[in-house]
Amino acid sequence: MAGNGRDGQRRLTGELAELVRLASAAMSEVMDGLTGSAAVAEGATAADKALAELRERIEEDAAGVLPGRTAQRSDRHAIVVGVHVGTEVECLADLAEQLLRLAWSRQSAEPWPERLRLPLRGMGEVVLVMLAKAADTLEAEAAEARADLLAEQHEVAQRQRLLYELLLSGAEPAGAGDSADATLLACYYQRCADHAVSVARHAVLFSAAGGR
Repeated sequence: MAGNGRDGQRRLTGELAELVRLASAAMSEVMDGLTGSAAVAEGATAADKALAELRERIEEDAAGVLPGRTAQRSDRHAIVVGVHVGTEVECLADLAEQLLRLAWSRQSAEPWPERLRLPLRGMGEVVLVMLAKAADTLEAEAAEARADLLAEQHEVAQRQRLLYELLLSGAEPAGAGDSADATLLACYYQRCADHAVSVARHAVLFSAAGGR
């Protein structure tokens, strides 16, 4: 992925940003099937195609991360950032696959009750915003976006806590299967938020060294 000089670094950040956006697209499709307007099977099928494209791109780009032992200092810096962000994207792809498995497992299940579906959908929407901002930080100076990501990471944690309060309140108890799946989905969203923040932090590293 990395090239020589500023143009090569811009190509690198553009490709990394595109990978983050592909991961977000795969997650968006499956989220819509789990808690949005699409049918589970419809969302899962679309997510499966997006995930396959992401996996293919990860494999294609992995071979181009290392430009060689004689790389310039700026290129070596790009390698460090490229490997770290590439690892984060692989983790996002793994999470998208876990979301896909959850969606297929719920294909024949009743939809979540609205009181669970709303907070889950809210968490997913925040996560997608975070991934979009993380991609933006790779391509452009976006200090405000990086600050926003930390606030949104906290928002995801707060929504997760509120969901657990609903599950544990006993006022309108959910079934064991729904409770387990909702908890699992919330955990996946929280991990996605963490990876989005990590991508932005490495974008800061790239920017601080004059990579753009």
